[in-house]
Amino acid sequence: MRILRLCFFALLVLGSSAGVCAQCPAGVPPGTNCVAGVDTHGAFFLIAVPANYNGRLVLWNHGYTLAPPVPLTAGDLGVGLLALSQGFAAAASSFRPDAIGLSGWQVRDAAEDTESLRQRFVQLVGRPHKTYIVGASEGGLITAETIERFARDEEGRRNYDGALPMCGPVAGGDANWCGGFDLRTVYQYYCQNLPRAGEMQYPLYFGLPLGNMLTPQDVAARVNECTGVLQPAATRTAQQARNLANILGVEKLPESFLIIDMEFVTFGLQEVTLVRTNGLSPVTNVGVKYRGSDDDAALNAGVFRAGFNPGAIAWLNSAYNPTGDVEIPTITVHTIGDGLVIVENEHEYREEFTEEHDRRKLFQLYTNAGGHCEFSNSELAAAFEALVNWVEKKQRPTKEGVIAACAQFQAVFGDTCKINPTFRPGEFEARVPARNAPGQP
Repeated sequence: MRILRLCFFALLVLGSSAGVCAQCPAGVPPGTNCVAGVDTHGAFFLIAVPANYNGRLVLWNHGYTLAPPVPLTAGDLGVGLLALSQGFAAAASSFRPDAIGLSGWQVRDAAEDTESLRQRFVQLVGRPHKTYIVGASEGGLITAETIERFARDEEGRRNYDGALPMCGPVAGGDANWCGGFDLRTVYQYYCQNLPRAGEMQYPLYFGLPLGNMLTPQDVAARVNECTGVLQPAATRTAQQARNLANILGVEKLPESFLIIDMEFVTFGLQEVTLVRTNGLSPVTNVGVKYRGSDDDAALNAGVFRAGFNPGAIAWLNSAYNPTGDVEIPTITVHTIGDGLVIVENEHEYREEFTEEHDRRKLFQLYTNAGGHCEFSNSELAAAFEALVNWVEKKQRPTKEGVIAACAQFQAVFGDTCKINPTFRPGEFEARVPARNAPGQP
C-alpha cells in the first residue's frame, strides 16, 4: 500500500520528474518496490523500498567515473543493497553530466544531487526515522561534503544521522590533485611519450588536451612501452626497469597501481582542468623537491613545473575540501595498501576535526588489503552495523567490537575480515601549497 501511494503521488502530484514506479533491477531482493527517473540536472536516480521497510534510509554515493551517466543497477545502491534485506530503504544517484556529457569529478554537484534525492524520498515516502549516508572513493568525499553542507533543514532538523565515507580522498581536492600532478610530471620526465616529441605539446596540468583521441588502453600501452610494467620483470629492458624503479621510487607507488593511477591523472586531470577550471591550473609542483630516484638533482632540474592559478585553486578548495564541521557520528574505512587514494587521506581528515569533542564524532577503521576500496561484505556490514548502533543505541564503536561483528558476518558471507586494530596513517606528504598562497612561480 505504501508504494502504491508513493507511485500515485509521484505521478499525479509531483509529475513525471519525480520518477515512475519501475521494475526493480536484477539483484534487488524480492518484494522490493522501486522508483526510478532522471532529475532536472540529468542525474539518474533509483529509490528502493522493501516490503518490511523499517523507517530508515541509506543513501549511496558512488565513485569516480568518466562515462556518461546511465540508469542505475542494483550494484549502484552500494551498501544500501546489503541493507535492503534488513528493512532499510536505499537510494542512489548517478552523477549529472558535465559540460561535455561525462560524469567526472563532481563532488560539489553530486552532493547537491544526493541532497535532492533525499528530499525526493521525503516527498514520496515520508521523512525517515533515521537517514544514513554512505559512499566510496570519490563518493566518500561526496559523503563528507554532503554532511557538512546539508546538515540541517530550514527548520533546524538534522537531515542525516550517520555517515560512512569509505576509501575517499578526504584530504581534499588540492592535496590529491597536486599529488596526481606530481605523478604526471615525473612520468613524463622519464618516459617522454605522453606527449611524444612529434606530437602537439601542452602543459601537463591539462592531463590531455581537449579533443585528444587517446583512450585508456592507449595510455596503458605507452606506460608499458616506457616501463614494461605489464610484462614479466625478466622481459623488461634495462631502460624500462630503470624508468619503472625511478617512477615508483619517487612516487612511493605499488607497481600494481601505476597503470590505473596514470589513467586517472591523465583523463581525470583533463576533465578537472579543461571542463571545470576552464584551462586554468588548479595544481602546482613549484618548490616540490622530488626524492627517491637514482639522480634526484637531474630530476628536479628537468621536471616540468607549473604554478597554480589563484582562481582555479580557490574553486578547488571551495568545492572539494572538507572542513571537519560535522555534527553526526561518522565512520571512515580505508584499505592500508590503497595506491590510488592513499590511506594518508585519513590522517588529514582527522586533523580537520580540530577540537577533541569534534573528534568524538569520528571513528576510523583500516583493513589489511592492497586494493582500492577492496572491502569484503563482512567488513562493510560490520562497519555499517557499528554506525547504526552508534546512532541509535549511542554506542560509540570500538575496534574490538567491529572485529567481533565482522567475524560473525563471515558465517553469512563466507569472505574475509582484515580489520587492523593498531594501524595509524602518517601525514599526507606536504606537496600542496598553502591554500591562500600565491601560485605563480
